[in-house]
Amino acid sequence: MNKRDLTYHRGCLSSAARAQLLSIIGQCFEGIEPEAYFAYYFEQDGLIIRRLRLYYTQAGELAGYCLLTFDDSHQAFCVIGASAGFLPQFRGKNNTFSFSIAEVTKAYLRRPWRTLLYADTMLSPAMFRAMAKNIATVYPTASGSDTESQLYLTLNPTGLVCDANGLLCLKTVGRKTRYSAEEVAQFKASSKPEIAHYCALNPNFDNGVALLAVIPVTFRQLLATAWKQLKNKL
Repeated sequence: MNKRDLTYHRGCLSSAARAQLLSIIGQCFEGIEPEAYFAYYFEQDGLIIRRLRLYYTQAGELAGYCLLTFDDSHQAFCVIGASAGFLPQFRGKNNTFSFSIAEVTKAYLRRPWRTLLYADTMLSPAMFRAMAKNIATVYPTASGSDTESQLYLTLNPTGLVCDANGLLCLKTVGRKTRYSAEEVAQFKASSKPEIAHYCALNPNFDNGVALLAVIPVTFRQLLATAWKQLKNKL
């Protein structure tokens, strides 16, 4: 696919591109109004930098997007959020990882003294797997830890407690990914470690409950992630 990267701000997209993006959002999620979703993730005010990658077919049709938000409104840390969506035929191809890791690494190198936390409310087991199979350390773990407990208490104080690990790592978001009943069943029966882990922690992902995946962005994490990717290729 062809790609276009940009720093998003109001008015930077043409009317046609914006309409295509809203169409993809509407096709990806149930229980949302695309304009409201777009306003919340793309145009909410605050100390937020937004990096956007648009994915196009060879024919020039918008096939998907990945949006990263860098929220500096917190004194102690910067929270990196994400939103992504693709047309059905382009899903499950690990399209977002290279963009996400590149942008997060650049953010770390610009300010290595600033605490960075990637925190994404994930409704899709597939999206969780795309991250977890490539990143060295991804929270939550199966058993939880004191470090994780403090992180989730800070990032998700009104969240839902996970029965499996006792962490506040679940969140009702009022929307869900458009999966068929067959796809949901396949996820819940999957033997892939990352998907099985996700489903064990968040069995109600098909009912509007998201798993808050948290990735601490540190020098050690970046090195360990590079090593993990190298081993995956061997």
